[in-house]
Amino acid sequence: MLDNLKERTRHYIGRRRQSLPIRALHQLATFVEEAYDNNEWDMCVNGETSLLRRLTPAGFVTIFDAGAHVGDWSVEALTAWPGSHAHVFEVATPTFNRLRRRMEADGLSARSTLNCVGLGEATTDREMYFFPDHPKLTCDMARHSALRATRFIAQLVEGDAYVEQHGIAAIDFLKIDVEGAEHLVLKGLRRTLEGGRIHCIQFEYGAFSIQTRVLLADYYEMLSPLFWIGKVFPTGVEFRDYEWTMESFRFSNFLCVSRRRPDLKELVEANLVGAADGRAHPRRRSVAATL
Repeated sequence: MLDNLKERTRHYIGRRRQSLPIRALHQLATFVEEAYDNNEWDMCVNGETSLLRRLTPAGFVTIFDAGAHVGDWSVEALTAWPGSHAHVFEVATPTFNRLRRRMEADGLSARSTLNCVGLGEATTDREMYFFPDHPKLTCDMARHSALRATRFIAQLVEGDAYVEQHGIAAIDFLKIDVEGAEHLVLKGLRRTLEGGRIHCIQFEYGAFSIQTRVLLADYYEMLSPLFWIGKVFPTGVEFRDYEWTMESFRFSNFLCVSRRRPDLKELVEANLVGAADGRAHPRRRSVAATL
């Protein structure tokens, strides 16, 4: 009986999809779906700030902020983790200057190493796009055609080279928000990853995967041999194995926690009935082979 009701409802909606009531219902359903899926930019609402506070007991020392913009995330992280030092990367000079003034004004310059470079797959120069009216959208691919853009030559540094140059033993938390180039940051850190020297990674996934052709499935393939992976929600991180239905292309944040650090997973995991049990990945492949 329930299946019959569903079929009749689908038939009714399909035949009246252009009517005002059905269009309004669709807009409402879309809003609910986006809210349910945590498609939210504000870090104070989407669970990012809560995540930082949950991890306070871990006593993090070294954190990386790749794609820092004006430093909102770094400021929150340094506040939540008072014993930490941040290596902060912002590739666009106008934005970097704002970032530097922000860190000075907040008294955090001594606890941060500011770099007007981007983390990338290799140490090189690359043409990028800066949007003066929307500087947060700085990216390495032509997009946002309706917005005024300025091309510039950006300096990139390989993550592994930076780690070695600065004598960094381990990265407690790596946050990556680089407008679709997250996979390139990870490729540049392959040796550090292989060595188990990164404990947590937060990366953004969303619509830019359509252009880069790097899907959420690829991130799972890259990282799940070494990390538990879950989506960040206001109530905590929902860890789960990959399913193709997760390819929503809605902007959201995922957290990876080293399988060597179940203590960190316990701090951040949402309390869910039937949540993933966290068993080791059955195919432990080389990260270098998948990145």
